[in-house]
Amino acid sequence: MTLRRTLTALALGVMALALFMGCVDRGPSPPPPPPMVETPPPPSRPLYFVTVSGLALREGPSTSAPQIGALEFNDEVEVLDTNAGWGRVFDGRRNRTGWASMRYLQPMPADRPRSVPRRRAPAPQESPKPAETPKAM
Repeated sequence: MTLRRTLTALALGVMALALFMGCVDRGPSPPPPPPMVETPPPPSRPLYFVTVSGLALREGPSTSAPQIGALEFNDEVEVLDTNAGWGRVFDGRRNRTGWASMRYLQPMPADRPRSVPRRRAPAPQESPKPAETPKAM
């Protein structure tokens, strides 16, 4: 009979433990983690492509500013700023920044280089011919 009492006591103990565990308040459950929201990358600066061969890269937004380099046909540049038809651009391949005319930049690569209109030098002015002095007869 002792074995029977032991098994009964053991069974009652297991049931009491199961009942006790179900009644214990475990506290509030932790809040669910916030949903994973992908943050968009910061807006990148617009990319432009050079449409001519040998586009001057200058220190300032003017043809009178010193030239610091040249961009080649279809070079990709980031436009950082614009000013009166000029763009301050970053050339990532050569790791340099300068100003280039926006006239020769476009948002898509070109098939072939455009021709750059050349400025003609002004024609030299002819000095007026001195008036002929009358000859004595």
